[in-house]
Amino acid sequence: MKKLNLSLAILALAAMSVNAQTTVNSGIVGYQTSTIAGKGAGASFLSFVPNNLAKATIFTGGGTAVGTTVTLAGASLSGSIGPVSGVPTHYLLVNSGTGAGYVTDVTAFTAGSVTTADDLSSSIPAGTTVSVVPHTKLTDILGTTTGLLVTGGSTVSAADNVYLVDAAGALKIYYYKTGVGAGWKTSSGTDATATIVYPGESIIVSRKQTALVSVVTVGQVASQQTKAVFTQNMNSACSGAPVGLTLSALYPSISGGSTVSAADNVYLINPTTGALDIFYYKTGVGAGWKTAAGATADSTRDISSGYLVKRKAATVAVLTQNKTW
Repeated sequence: MKKLNLSLAILALAAMSVNAQTTVNSGIVGYQTSTIAGKGAGASFLSFVPNNLAKATIFTGGGTAVGTTVTLAGASLSGSIGPVSGVPTHYLLVNSGTGAGYVTDVTAFTAGSVTTADDLSSSIPAGTTVSVVPHTKLTDILGTTTGLLVTGGSTVSAADNVYLVDAAGALKIYYYKTGVGAGWKTSSGTDATATIVYPGESIIVSRKQTALVSVVTVGQVASQQTKAVFTQNMNSACSGAPVGLTLSALYPSISGGSTVSAADNVYLINPTTGALDIFYYKTGVGAGWKTAAGATADSTRDISSGYLVKRKAATVAVLTQNKTW
């Protein structure tokens, strides 16, 4: 099973200025190493690869929101910031206040403002600090053409499979196609070069080869608390920064229940079989973290590198991870 190497290195306190923005941002740049396990005896092991290090911001400064329009103090945005062929290229991050850690796609922009996919105006009153950040793509983490870290194949069944949760809350399969029409594809063969891995999301990799693979990610460490938002159906998440996060941290943000079918379910990779096991928080008599069969689970288990939450209710659950780094 893949284990997250939690060695976080402060590589630089780098001053960054991109696309001729008027605001200069300094941030801690770190790295982490993730290991994608090789195929076991007759079966593929699943491994989590977290996305919790961000690209350099192109703007950090004051923001004020009215509906989905966020005015950015002193900004002079330019370049390709809005969606390309319908795919977002940047997101807005709330850095301060009670909404710190929320993110939303940028759907349009002017020199001094952005339009966002979600109305976060209640979390962005005057005086709030926000950032505009380029999205991380699947290609940024696992490579493409040269530097490809997983094994491709002529078909989805021949290649290593990569899973991300789609907008409908279902696990969607991707693979790197070799030969004619080479590149990242969905399982049906549609081009997936622009596929986004959202902040705080974790990729699941099913390796077909026996050799393990190391993935080193480099980027800015979150300078604020982080938020994992769980909507109805399946959600993928990891620690908001390359630091420890235990199973116990998820409750009561997610819902418990008297049985596994009544509670939100958490999926973790079994270190022996490489498959996904289900856990839940039992309420009432014998309360605590349990396996799907009802046995007591290790609530101190580290889930930093990734986990899945199947949310049962239509209401949104939010896990706020306070800044400890």
